[in-house]
Amino acid sequence: MKTWLLLASAALLAGCSAYQAGGPKPAFRSLEIAPVRNATPRTGTHAVLHGKLVDAFAGDPRVRLAPGDAVLATEVTDYQRTGFTTKPGDAFAFNSFRVTFVVRATLTAQGGARTLFKDRVFRATTTLQNAGDPVAEELSVAPTLFADIASQIRQAATTAW
Repeated sequence: MKTWLLLASAALLAGCSAYQAGGPKPAFRSLEIAPVRNATPRTGTHAVLHGKLVDAFAGDPRVRLAPGDAVLATEVTDYQRTGFTTKPGDAFAFNSFRVTFVVRATLTAQGGARTLFKDRVFRATTTLQNAGDPVAEELSVAPTLFADIASQIRQAATTAW
Protein backbone atom coordinates (compact mmCIF):
# COMPACT_ATOMS: atom_id res chain seq x y z
CA MET A 1 0.00 0.00 0.00
CA LYS A 2 2.81 2.36 0.90
CA THR A 3 4.52 1.65 -2.43
CA TRP A 4 1.37 2.48 -4.39
CA LEU A 5 0.94 5.72 -2.48
CA LEU A 6 4.54 6.67 -3.17
CA LEU A 7 4.19 5.84 -6.89
CA ALA A 8 0.95 7.83 -7.16
CA SER A 9 2.57 10.84 -5.47
CA ALA A 10 5.60 10.67 -7.79
CA ALA A 11 3.35 10.48 -10.86
CA LEU A 12 1.31 13.45 -9.68
CA LEU A 13 4.41 15.54 -9.05
CA ALA A 14 5.88 14.63 -12.43
CA GLY A 15 2.64 15.67 -14.14
CA CYS A 16 2.68 19.07 -12.42
CA SER A 17 6.34 19.80 -13.14
CA ALA A 18 5.55 21.56 -16.44
CA TYR A 19 3.05 23.94 -14.86
CA GLN A 20 3.78 27.65 -15.37
CA ALA A 21 2.16 30.41 -13.35
CA GLY A 22 -0.13 32.46 -15.59
CA GLY A 23 -0.52 29.91 -18.37
CA PRO A 24 1.45 29.14 -21.54
CA LYS A 25 4.38 31.32 -22.57
CA PRO A 26 3.28 34.18 -24.86
CA ALA A 27 5.06 35.04 -28.12
CA PHE A 28 6.73 38.05 -26.47
CA ARG A 29 8.29 38.98 -23.14
CA SER A 30 7.89 42.74 -23.18
CA LEU A 31 4.93 44.72 -24.47
CA GLU A 32 4.52 48.36 -25.38
CA ILE A 33 0.96 49.65 -25.19
CA ALA A 34 0.66 52.41 -27.78
CA PRO A 35 -1.55 55.41 -26.96
CA VAL A 36 -5.19 54.46 -27.50
CA ARG A 37 -7.00 56.22 -30.34
CA ASN A 38 -10.66 57.20 -30.07
CA ALA A 39 -12.92 57.36 -33.14
CA THR A 40 -16.12 57.94 -31.14
CA PRO A 41 -17.74 61.15 -29.92
CA ARG A 42 -17.28 59.92 -26.32
CA THR A 43 -14.39 61.96 -24.96
CA GLY A 44 -11.99 60.49 -22.43
CA THR A 45 -12.58 56.87 -23.36
CA HIS A 46 -9.04 56.43 -24.65
CA ALA A 47 -7.52 57.26 -21.24
CA VAL A 48 -9.82 54.85 -19.40
CA LEU A 49 -9.06 52.01 -21.83
CA HIS A 50 -5.32 52.67 -21.69
CA GLY A 51 -5.37 52.44 -17.89
CA LYS A 52 -7.34 49.19 -17.97
CA LEU A 53 -4.93 47.69 -20.51
CA VAL A 54 -1.97 48.59 -18.30
CA ASP A 55 -3.73 47.02 -15.30
CA ALA A 56 -4.58 43.84 -17.22
CA PHE A 57 -1.05 43.25 -18.54
CA ALA A 58 0.70 44.39 -15.34
CA GLY A 59 -1.12 41.59 -13.51
CA ASP A 60 0.32 38.95 -15.85
CA PRO A 61 3.67 37.66 -14.53
CA ARG A 62 4.72 36.48 -18.00
CA VAL A 63 4.71 39.96 -19.55
CA ARG A 64 6.78 43.05 -18.78
CA LEU A 65 5.37 46.42 -19.80
CA ALA A 66 8.20 48.12 -21.67
CA PRO A 67 9.21 48.90 -25.25
CA GLY A 68 10.74 45.87 -26.91
CA ASP A 69 9.29 42.64 -28.24
CA ALA A 70 5.69 43.61 -29.11
CA VAL A 71 3.43 46.62 -29.65
CA LEU A 72 -0.30 46.70 -28.94
CA ALA A 73 -2.24 49.36 -30.86
CA THR A 74 -5.92 49.90 -29.99
CA GLU A 75 -8.73 52.17 -31.09
CA VAL A 76 -12.18 52.69 -29.59
CA THR A 77 -14.19 52.38 -32.81
CA ASP A 78 -17.80 52.36 -31.71
CA TYR A 79 -20.03 53.43 -28.87
CA GLN A 80 -23.71 52.53 -28.78
CA ARG A 81 -26.40 53.50 -26.30
CA THR A 82 -29.70 51.89 -27.20
CA GLY A 83 -32.89 52.34 -25.22
CA PHE A 84 -34.76 49.09 -24.72
CA THR A 85 -37.38 49.57 -22.02
CA THR A 86 -39.65 52.55 -21.63
CA LYS A 87 -41.06 54.20 -18.59
CA PRO A 88 -44.62 53.16 -17.77
CA GLY A 89 -47.03 55.66 -19.26
CA ASP A 90 -44.45 57.30 -21.55
CA ALA A 91 -43.41 55.40 -24.67
CA PHE A 92 -40.81 58.04 -25.57
CA ALA A 93 -38.80 58.07 -22.30
CA PHE A 94 -36.44 55.14 -21.84
CA ASN A 95 -35.92 53.53 -18.46
CA SER A 96 -33.09 51.14 -19.43
CA PHE A 97 -30.29 51.34 -21.97
CA ARG A 98 -27.88 48.86 -23.47
CA VAL A 99 -24.40 50.41 -23.59
CA THR A 100 -21.73 48.88 -25.83
CA PHE A 101 -18.12 49.81 -26.55
CA VAL A 102 -16.22 48.27 -29.46
CA VAL A 103 -12.43 48.29 -29.66
CA ARG A 104 -10.22 47.26 -32.56
CA ALA A 105 -6.72 46.01 -31.68
CA THR A 106 -3.56 45.06 -33.54
CA LEU A 107 -0.65 43.23 -31.93
CA THR A 108 2.71 43.08 -33.69
CA ALA A 109 6.00 41.55 -32.61
CA GLN A 110 9.63 41.57 -33.75
CA GLY A 111 9.60 45.25 -34.70
CA GLY A 112 6.40 44.90 -36.72
CA ALA A 113 7.71 42.00 -38.79
CA ARG A 114 5.28 39.53 -37.21
CA THR A 115 1.57 40.27 -36.85
CA LEU A 116 -0.05 38.26 -34.06
CA PHE A 117 -3.49 39.71 -34.78
CA LYS A 118 -4.68 42.65 -36.88
CA ASP A 119 -7.82 44.76 -36.47
CA ARG A 120 -9.34 42.18 -34.15
CA VAL A 121 -12.63 43.37 -32.67
CA PHE A 122 -13.35 43.23 -28.95
CA ARG A 123 -16.62 44.37 -27.40
CA ALA A 124 -18.36 44.64 -24.07
CA THR A 125 -21.99 45.40 -23.30
CA THR A 126 -23.90 46.21 -20.13
CA THR A 127 -27.34 47.37 -19.11
CA LEU A 128 -27.75 50.83 -17.66
CA GLN A 129 -30.77 51.58 -15.50
CA ASN A 130 -31.71 55.25 -15.61
CA ALA A 131 -32.10 56.18 -11.93
CA GLY A 132 -31.76 59.94 -12.00
CA ASP A 133 -28.48 61.24 -13.44
CA PRO A 134 -28.02 59.40 -16.77
CA VAL A 135 -24.74 61.15 -17.63
CA ALA A 136 -23.05 60.18 -14.35
CA GLU A 137 -24.46 56.66 -14.54
CA GLU A 138 -23.20 56.26 -18.09
CA LEU A 139 -19.72 57.45 -17.11
CA SER A 140 -19.67 54.94 -14.26
CA VAL A 141 -20.11 51.91 -16.55
CA ALA A 142 -17.21 52.74 -18.90
CA PRO A 143 -14.44 51.52 -16.54
CA THR A 144 -16.20 48.17 -16.09
CA LEU A 145 -16.72 47.73 -19.83
CA PHE A 146 -13.12 48.67 -20.63
CA ALA A 147 -11.81 46.32 -17.91
CA ASP A 148 -13.72 43.52 -19.65
CA ILE A 149 -12.30 44.49 -23.06
CA ALA A 150 -8.76 44.77 -21.64
CA SER A 151 -9.11 41.29 -20.18
CA GLN A 152 -10.25 39.95 -23.56
CA ILE A 153 -7.28 41.60 -25.29
CA ARG A 154 -4.80 40.26 -22.69
CA GLN A 155 -6.21 36.76 -23.13
CA ALA A 156 -5.94 36.98 -26.93
CA ALA A 157 -2.41 38.43 -26.76
CA THR A 158 -0.98 35.89 -24.33
CA THR A 159 -2.54 32.77 -25.84
CA ALA A 160 0.08 30.31 -27.06
CA TRP A 161 1.01 30.89 -30.69
